[in-house]
Order: sequence, then C-alpha cells, then structure tokens
Amino acid sequence: MVLPAFAADEYGYGVKPFDFDESLAKKWKEADVSTPAYPQDADLLAIALPPTDTLKIYVDRKSISRAADYVARFTLVVESPSGARSVFYEGMRCETREYKIYAIGTPEKTFTPVKNSAWQTIPRSEINAFRDYLNRQYVCDSSKSARTPNELLRMLQQ
Repeated sequence: MVLPAFAADEYGYGVKPFDFDESLAKKWKEADVSTPAYPQDADLLAIALPPTDTLKIYVDRKSISRAADYVARFTLVVESPSGARSVFYEGMRCETREYKIYAIGTPEKTFTPVKNSAWQTIPRSEINAFRDYLNRQYVCDSSKSARTPNELLRMLQQ
C-alpha cells in the first residue's frame, strides 16, 4: 500500500518521505496593516500573569483583529511596577511562534510606525515573558493557529 505523502522503504518497512516541491506550496504573504486608534483606558482588558511576573499587561479590546494571513493583531499595553507604560501595536504568528511590532505609542497618545520592523521569535523566560504567555494561553489555539477576534476577546475576558 502506498500512502499519498510517504512510501515504504526498500525493505517494505516503515515509511520514507517523498521529495517536497516547495514551488507547489502556497507562499505565506503578510496582509496590509493599518494602525488602529490609540487605546482608551476603558477599552483595556487586564491580563492575569503568573505571580513571578512584575509587569502588568493589557490588550485593547477594540484593536483585536485577524486578517487572511492568520496573524492576530492587537494593541498591547505593558506597565512597569512604577506605573510607566509602553504601548505597542503588534502581531503574533502562531504557526511560527513569532511577533512583530508595527507601531509604538508616544507620550502624545499617538502611534509612530516602526520602520523596517521584522518578525522575531517570541522569547521564553521565567520572568516577564508576557508575549510567550499571551501566545500560549490566549492568542493561539491547540492547532497552533491564531484565534478569531471573537474567540480571543472571549478568552481575554474570562
């Protein structure tokens, strides 16, 4: 018996992969991105983090989106123990475990686009690994795909 993607080895045991023709695969293309309005405090959802984290994080409920490229995008507010805030508009690719910052908030409560922003691996660490935590606990589902905006909003509100 021959499987569609695999064939038996020369002894009839196990399987060996066929030669993959990458030119036949659909290439991933990032969707066009526009920056949302700057977040209002009333629209921020507090995200419960592990007790070892010293930061507080919030997601702007009005900024959550997912385009045809399956990237979850949202405004993230990170607050230090002293109350200093950093605001980012970013995306997460569950399939590759990466994030990208599209814009950064300014003191004037506007966004400044990040020039030449690139996808980066989501770091894993024990303390203040808020992107890793968001990725694993909220943004990505069990099949490593970004949740729909409604699913993500429901998860964040629980």
